[in-house]
Amino acid sequence: VKEENRLREDAKSIVERIQKRGDLKRLAKNVRFTETTEGMRIDIVDDGDFSMFAMGTGQLTPQGARLFTEIAAVIGNVPNRLSIRGHTDSAPWSEHSGNNNWRLSVERAEVTRNYLEFRGVSGDRFSRIEGVADREPYILNQPLDPRNRRISITLGWRT
Repeated sequence: VKEENRLREDAKSIVERIQKRGDLKRLAKNVRFTETTEGMRIDIVDDGDFSMFAMGTGQLTPQGARLFTEIAAVIGNVPNRLSIRGHTDSAPWSEHSGNNNWRLSVERAEVTRNYLEFRGVSGDRFSRIEGVADREPYILNQPLDPRNRRISITLGWRT
């Protein structure tokens, strides 16, 4: 119970940090928290007005980088193991592009891990980095919805 309360406080701290930044305040709604059997999951969700990454790439947008900076400032101070999962929408790729949603979701998860580490999160805390493409949609009946594009960061429960 103590740990769950601490992680809830960390979630509040993340939201407060984002809301204090004028350029990020409107993005607080894009950061969502869920307690799971694995730990506290932080979902950073795209929408029609915000993308963490440039379309079809693993390149962080300036707003995405600033958002991850605020998240790193909080999660960098907790000892929990971290896992990162990349998700995409189901927009198709050109068959000649050589890319696909599997590759993109993995790339975005790895870019996120790398950026968090750059911002001070210890690299030995990462336990899993994975991409699940469009297989776990956030909006089940709308596979092209931009909210399906997200990064999930889970702070694992300490045992």
